Amino acid sequence: MDVTGPRSRRWGPTALIVATGLLAGCGVDRENDEPRGVAEVGTTPGSTSQAVSAYEDWLAALAEHDAAAACALQAPELTIELRYEAILADRAELGDPCTRFEALLWEDPEFDSEIVDVEVTQETEEDALLEVHLASADLTVRMVYHRARWRVFSSTPRSADGSDGSDGSDGSDAPGSGPARWLGAWCDLSPDLTRDQVVALMGAPSGEYTVADGGEPQLWWAQDQYDFRVYLDPVDDAVLELVGDYDALSASDRALLPCPELRS
Repeated sequence: MDVTGPRSRRWGPTALIVATGLLAGCGVDRENDEPRGVAEVGTTPGSTSQAVSAYEDWLAALAEHDAAAACALQAPELTIELRYEAILADRAELGDPCTRFEALLWEDPEFDSEIVDVEVTQETEEDALLEVHLASADLTVRMVYHRARWRVFSSTPRSADGSDGSDGSDGSDAPGSGPARWLGAWCDLSPDLTRDQVVALMGAPSGEYTVADGGEPQLWWAQDQYDFRVYLDPVDDAVLELVGDYDALSASDRALLPCPELRS
């Protein structure tokens, strides 16, 4: 299960946090992914090196200002969010192709394409986490295998101690609004809660999608392997469906989630 949508964040490799819609990049609707099984790093032949190579090729395409190549190497969710950022900056409209606004990435003053080292820290059949050391920053990069190729899904800054925020911090100023809080609150949610009650339990969402954005209204809380969605009625904001993606979570995280992935 992979339900995602655009997330609010600052562009550039040192602050690129994306997440999560049920749309595809560059104006094409995304199909629902099949559930994926968790595998140990290296158990999928060739996939690890291919994921790393795809990330390196994506950075190289951005460095060369090759928008078409970069767009082809990123996940639809990243493109959706970049389009959203371009709309806010009056540089794009809904439905514009990816190549129209991809320049926002390499134009970021903090853009860096000089890779020092890359290490695969986690891998599933359709998902990989990379620990990336650039000349100017350390990142946790999530890659997803979508439509027969590896693509860049998100890039999250790592702190000085090497953590990537999985201890409960989502990089924002709001305390307790990261994965630790989400894991603790998710199964307490129910479809009869109001939007405000959901936010009170989960904390400020990572992002929001509305009818005006061209998709199903939803709130999401997402970071790296964590992804929780609340779908809303477009008329009165009533909660329609709760969707969590448990597939890439560790055994200890899954033990904290006795509720099913889909509730309505």
